[in-house]
Amino acid sequence: MSLALLPILLLATPSTITALHTYTALSGRPTWLDSLIFCLGMQTPLTATSLNEGEYPAVAAMTTGYVFRVENQATVMYLHRIGQTGHLTTLDVSPVFAGANRARNGLGWYTIMYLPLIVPAHALLVRAQLASDRFFLMSTLLLLFSRLLSVASLRARTLPSWHGGAEPEVKGDLLVLLSEDRWVRMKGLVDDSKAVTSGSWLSRPRYPMLCDFAEWISRFLVYIAVVVLANATDRGKIALVLCSFIAHGVLAVHNMLAKELVMNGRVVKISDAIGSVKEYPRRLVMARELVKEMGRSDFAIRLGMINPDDAVVKEHTSDKANSKTPELVDEVVTM
Repeated sequence: MSLALLPILLLATPSTITALHTYTALSGRPTWLDSLIFCLGMQTPLTATSLNEGEYPAVAAMTTGYVFRVENQATVMYLHRIGQTGHLTTLDVSPVFAGANRARNGLGWYTIMYLPLIVPAHALLVRAQLASDRFFLMSTLLLLFSRLLSVASLRARTLPSWHGGAEPEVKGDLLVLLSEDRWVRMKGLVDDSKAVTSGSWLSRPRYPMLCDFAEWISRFLVYIAVVVLANATDRGKIALVLCSFIAHGVLAVHNMLAKELVMNGRVVKISDAIGSVKEYPRRLVMARELVKEMGRSDFAIRLGMINPDDAVVKEHTSDKANSKTPELVDEVVTM
């Protein structure tokens, strides 16, 4: 049986969002070591808007009442992954070095899953040097150069961008309303929360034309590598395709098991506190609970969770200080 067409499998794209793009969005700014990850769909262009499925959810700062939208596509994708219909999921946002799980800076599970991603590429390079198949060697080097260009472009586009004025040591508490009645609460310092919610995931690079050209060349080289590999021996074809399939499978499992989002030096993960994922029978019940906890109702009104006429503010005077606590009047709702 002829294996002349076997290299075409390298161009397969099992999903609209490739495993490589999902991995990049969840793992933060790529490192040069990521160039050794060979998988399926390397020729697929990265479109940031495909990550968030066109959704820019509304979010309110419950400490100030301001309402805006989450424009970071990678963050929205992560919120979609962890959100559950009818549940309020509480997340912690902190600097990467603050948590026990240090993401890219740690060992543990991340390294265990990362090693199988780069080992196949190492094996291919060693085999290319030992074998006399020059077409196999050329194809492997073309894929490696393609990945180098892709990583270089992504590193330029994922540099930290503008996130507003600094608010050191100010604590924030955000409420995000996602589609399908999924609700997410993000706790952490304001500067940390802004770093993962404001702005686009891929910023405008300093030399946009150069980055666009590098990305185009990287995708084009994948097609050239497939053409060159067609002239290699059957063993060379099987080795390269098999290693790409193995790395793709490991990458898909890595993405499926990933519970954190690393971005701009911050890590976002589900809170370890009890009740971090809480179910509510109605959204109004959650709104009333949050209004009572925060001592203000403006954020709930601006998000459309309650009507302005339903929030009645009464002054309660205590011996120590005066405070205003909003109380909600019962209403007939449909949610």
